[in-house]
Amino acid sequence: MQRHINSAVLALGLLCSGLAAADEHAPVAAPKISVGDSWTYQLTDLWKNEPGDLNRTEVTAVNDSDILADIKHAATGALVAQTRFTREMNPFDLGKTHLDQAFVRYAFPLEVGKEWKSTASGDNAAAGKRWRYQFEGKVVGWEKVKVPAGEFDALKIAVVGYFQGEQVSRRGGSGQLNETVWYAPAVNNYVKLEYNDTNLQGHPHNRHLWELTDYARK
Repeated sequence: MQRHINSAVLALGLLCSGLAAADEHAPVAAPKISVGDSWTYQLTDLWKNEPGDLNRTEVTAVNDSDILADIKHAATGALVAQTRFTREMNPFDLGKTHLDQAFVRYAFPLEVGKEWKSTASGDNAAAGKRWRYQFEGKVVGWEKVKVPAGEFDALKIAVVGYFQGEQVSRRGGSGQLNETVWYAPAVNNYVKLEYNDTNLQGHPHNRHLWELTDYARK
C-alpha cells in the first residue's frame, strides 16, 4: 500500500512539474501598459564599442487605440522626443522616420515559432526622404538574458525589414534592417535589442545595442 501511495505522489509531482513548465512557455499576451510606466535603456554604438545616450521612455497617455510616451535624458530629464505606440507596444517611429502603419515588432500572443508579415511607408520630413517597408518577424525561442537591470526570462524575436527609397528626382535605392529583440513579460517590454542596417546602396551602416538599466511599472 505504501508503495502505491508513493507512486501516486510521485506521479502527481511530475504532473504539477509538467504543468508549471507548460505555463512558463504558454503564449504571452499583450502587455497591460499604464501611465507612469517607464524603461531606461543604455545605447551602445557597436561599431565604435562606445556607450551612447542613456534615455528613459515614460508613458504619458494610454487610450483605446495607442500609447503616448516621452523620451527623456535619464540624467537631466530633458525631453528628447515624443513618440507613439500601438497598444501592443509597436512603434510608429524608426529613429527619425515616421511610419503610416506601426512597425510590427510584436504580434501577440507571442509563442515560439510564430511568424508574421507587415508593410508600411515612412518619411523623414527633415531629410526630405521617404521609404516603403516590408517587415517579417519570427519568435525564435526563450532565453535567459542578463542586462544591467537584472536577469530575465525573455522571448527572442527576429525581425527583418526590406526598404525601398522613394526619391522624386533619382532612383531611391534599397536596403535592409535587422532587429533581434528580447521581450521580457516581467517588464512589459524588451530588455535587450540589437539593431543593424544598410544604406540605400546595400552597404553596412548602423550597428546599435540597447540594454535595459532600470524600469518602473505602475
